[in-house]
Amino acid sequence: MNRREFFKWAALSTLGIGLLGLDSLRAEAKSDLAEPPIFKRFLTFTEYETRPSTDFIVIHHTGFPNVDKDSTVVDIHKFHQGTLGWAGVGYHYLIRKDGMIEQGRRPNMVGAHAYRHNKNSVGICLAGNFDIGDPTAAQLQSVEVLLGWLCRKYELDPLKSGVIIGHRDLNDTTCPGVNLYEIMSHLRRAAAR
Repeated sequence: MNRREFFKWAALSTLGIGLLGLDSLRAEAKSDLAEPPIFKRFLTFTEYETRPSTDFIVIHHTGFPNVDKDSTVVDIHKFHQGTLGWAGVGYHYLIRKDGMIEQGRRPNMVGAHAYRHNKNSVGICLAGNFDIGDPTAAQLQSVEVLLGWLCRKYELDPLKSGVIIGHRDLNDTTCPGVNLYEIMSHLRRAAAR
């Protein structure tokens, strides 16, 4: 053991880490993914299918016409299920105007948020119409944390093309609104940090 290794192990031991190798530390850090604060709603769905893989994350906005308003996952669940006849809320997560993250679909289930792309993606929706308004600072902070956590959880590289995308990248829509879509590169960089 050279002098440099000795001081490294001495410092680690002083910090209470002992003689766990660096590989053990990395594995432990990876397995200890601190989930951000997510308010879990236990909604009733008419059908469920387990998602076979997670290859990318799709960003949405609620986009109600002519109004930039807050919504709850319960409101969207009722609309998707009652009005549209879907199994329930199509998004896995909703981020409210105050930054609260609410769970919609269970995280490992197929969503209903991006036509023909639901079996291998996670859907995150921010409450508001970002063609006429802007996401709040609290929403941006929450989506950055959520994206970073999801990318670690599913071993996705947020800076890789096609990993964090807007709904409009997949389907003929303006979603997630021009004011959110124009900062997608910022969200990718924040998720990588």
